[in-house]
Amino acid sequence: MSYEEIYKSKLMTADEAVAAHIKSGDKIWLGGLSVADKVLSCVIEKAKQGALENIDFYGNMTMDDIGLADKDIPADKFRYHAFFYGGYEREGCKNGVVTNVPLHLSRFEDYVSYIDPDVAVVPMTPPNEQGFCNIGPAGYSPSGLNHAKKIIAQINKNIPRVYGSSHDYHVNDIAAFVECHKDDLMPSSQPPTATEEKIASYILERIPDGACIQLGIGGTANAVGFGLKDKKHLGIHSEMYTDSMAYLQSIGVVDNSRKTFMPGLSVAGFAFNTAQTNSFIENNPKVYFTPYHYVNDIRNIAANDNMISINTSLSIDLTGQLCSESIGFRQFSGSGGQVDYIRGATLSKGGKSFIAVSSVANTKNGPVSKICLDLLPGSVVTTLRAETMYVVTEYGCVNLQFCDIPTRAKRLISIAHPDFRDELTFEAKKHGLLY
Repeated sequence: MSYEEIYKSKLMTADEAVAAHIKSGDKIWLGGLSVADKVLSCVIEKAKQGALENIDFYGNMTMDDIGLADKDIPADKFRYHAFFYGGYEREGCKNGVVTNVPLHLSRFEDYVSYIDPDVAVVPMTPPNEQGFCNIGPAGYSPSGLNHAKKIIAQINKNIPRVYGSSHDYHVNDIAAFVECHKDDLMPSSQPPTATEEKIASYILERIPDGACIQLGIGGTANAVGFGLKDKKHLGIHSEMYTDSMAYLQSIGVVDNSRKTFMPGLSVAGFAFNTAQTNSFIENNPKVYFTPYHYVNDIRNIAANDNMISINTSLSIDLTGQLCSESIGFRQFSGSGGQVDYIRGATLSKGGKSFIAVSSVANTKNGPVSKICLDLLPGSVVTTLRAETMYVVTEYGCVNLQFCDIPTRAKRLISIAHPDFRDELTFEAKKHGLLY
């Protein structure tokens, strides 16, 4: 049969695909971000009805509403094990149907092998003339697909086809196709605030021409990215490929000519679904997507000279411990690749890692210093203090590497918001952190 005939023979509705290929007790890999919402919602609905039991989902944060916040989901029949939380996961956690899996993404392949999923349910492009569907810029899907016993593909013609190490799957290898041609573009990056611009300015002056860049999520990372437009011969090795990276590569600032690992290519794990990024990465051989366990491998990161890692944190104590994923006991996001890139950049020849934070968080009870004597009870220590290098706020940039505790405390207080410096100094002396 031709690939068209094979495709048509496996084309079905979401309900038909679930009935034919998913049974009670199955472990289902869903990837994350833009997910196969039509099929996954059907699975959850059947769990609510009692038609499916003991269903376990595994994956990343979801950008599509598949019903995780539904209070009628039976927690004893369905559970989503998410290694990173977004808004839907935080809501589902309140109902007891979502739980967090602590995970460094460098261990991603080992994690999926441990899960040993029965079914992978993920979005894909329609097949090309050779009969291959493409998963798009999704670094978390290849491992899940390679370990799953069967694959259900939700076909969406609006997914960009990308170059990658394991991103093409033939129609012969897919159990069922469900079409859902939705345009679920995310908005492009918002302009940075004045505070974010100021933080970015301290980082930009410390990035040399020819550096290799990794950017995390957030306004400061965007400000740094677009602020690099006057640099030369930059490279990219990053868990996330951003709008700013697409811009820098399109104008020639990023040419990957000085990379010492995979030169000539921007290497990334995933990209958010924005119009600007999608149009640049589609069928672009100069942007190469790999599974997380590869792009987050500390050895691969460190193999790039002048590796620059830029991430953020929710809070930091006066010894340099970073809480980047929880607010007290409440899980907010996940560790992602922060630790992997901090370690990789530190081991890189000429490498630097930056943690960028605004000095205060505005809460319902007023501003709270993000630089604090100690972390809130229950706070997750994402990055150990011995691994924290540069910390940047709108009040300056300090290097904590190899510093003793009093020096760390003094330097961090110097970049805290002025309204909190006296209190932090008093508490630090009281508890023996300053002398």
